[in-house]
Amino acid sequence: MKRQGRTSGRKAPAPSGQRAFARRAASLFLCGMLFVTAVCALPVRAADKPEWVDDETWNRLQDNVMEYDELENLVRYFNPSYQQVLESITPMIDASRLAASQMRSSEDLKTMKDSSKELKKALDQMDPNSESMMDQMIYQQTYTMYLTMQAGIQGVEQGAKAISKTAVVMDQQTRSVREQTLYSLTSAVQQMFIGYNQALASRDLCAAAAELSEAAAQSAETQRSVGMATENDVLSAQQALLSAQNQITSLDNTLSSLRQNLYLMTGWTYDASAEIGTVPAPDLARIDAMDLNADTEQAIDNSYSLKTLEDTLKTSKASAATKDKKIEEAKAEIKTQMEALYQTVLTDRSAYEAASTALEAAGLTQESSKRQYDLGMIGRLQYLQAQTAWLQQKMTADNASMTLTQAILDYEWALKGIIMSGQMGQ
Repeated sequence: MKRQGRTSGRKAPAPSGQRAFARRAASLFLCGMLFVTAVCALPVRAADKPEWVDDETWNRLQDNVMEYDELENLVRYFNPSYQQVLESITPMIDASRLAASQMRSSEDLKTMKDSSKELKKALDQMDPNSESMMDQMIYQQTYTMYLTMQAGIQGVEQGAKAISKTAVVMDQQTRSVREQTLYSLTSAVQQMFIGYNQALASRDLCAAAAELSEAAAQSAETQRSVGMATENDVLSAQQALLSAQNQITSLDNTLSSLRQNLYLMTGWTYDASAEIGTVPAPDLARIDAMDLNADTEQAIDNSYSLKTLEDTLKTSKASAATKDKKIEEAKAEIKTQMEALYQTVLTDRSAYEAASTALEAAGLTQESSKRQYDLGMIGRLQYLQAQTAWLQQKMTADNASMTLTQAILDYEWALKGIIMSGQMGQ
């Protein structure tokens, strides 16, 4: 059964999560650029299932739910921008492969091979040293025809081999473009997915704050009626309520924009109603497996920016020493970026663990407040204040979780050659 999109119950960032949002600014700009391309293309959700994809995986991709672990495949098979890249490259490669295959299996080549075999049989039955001039002439003519036929067969086979080799070279030369496009798009969509979840949970906090502000405004009205509050107290409470409601409206607009972008980037139409899933907890084992020195070497080997720089320098008129210096500078920059990414992972892990511990303590306080409210020991306003405080701590922990997940992703994308920040070889 297809599920409709949820609008509440998500995790979200605490106000202290500004660093996470700032770090995501560059990728959101990239998403915006990719969005411009996406809206100019038709959605491809009706794509045929590739032979190498199993039915269970394909059915999950075809349902009405966008899950975090599906994002790379959703981009691979449904993103309009990536499909345009494939459509501009794949037909040329496929055409070369098809031409080579058709040449090898053509009826003409089969006829030539059959004729060659018949000529060879005839030659085997002839005596090249016959004293008869007629026999020698027939043998020579047959032998010439045989050689001509063999040359023709060899020419066709060599032509097919050359075309096939061209297809292989084209595939190798374009693989970098295809991979870089896929990786960059997937990285951008993952960051947008996390940003959506953070914004959605921020709305939950604003909703709780609005409920608290409404209760405070009602309390201020009641207190004013008995002379315990001033007109300014009431106006302040009403202003706080209006501010909370405005924040909700602003977040709703942000969520709508992010949701539409996510739909378009993964092959849906902008007005789809697909459910957007949550971000899983960070896998700490992936951090334990990190080896900065070895990983840096891998990042340098796979760096698309470095490969581009090397290709550019091949045609440069600069001296060999200048070229070597630029390459070494680019490698040093990757090393610096990897160290920064690694330190970010470690810092975010510490923040995640501290926030998780604090959340456990906050949970005990929240449960106590609920029991007191159920027993009539505290009023609704006090209960809402306690609930809001707990939500704040919960979002601090949840934001730390999603921030760490993003830090791990940034590090692992760098291993594949994608570093979102910084320019090389300037």
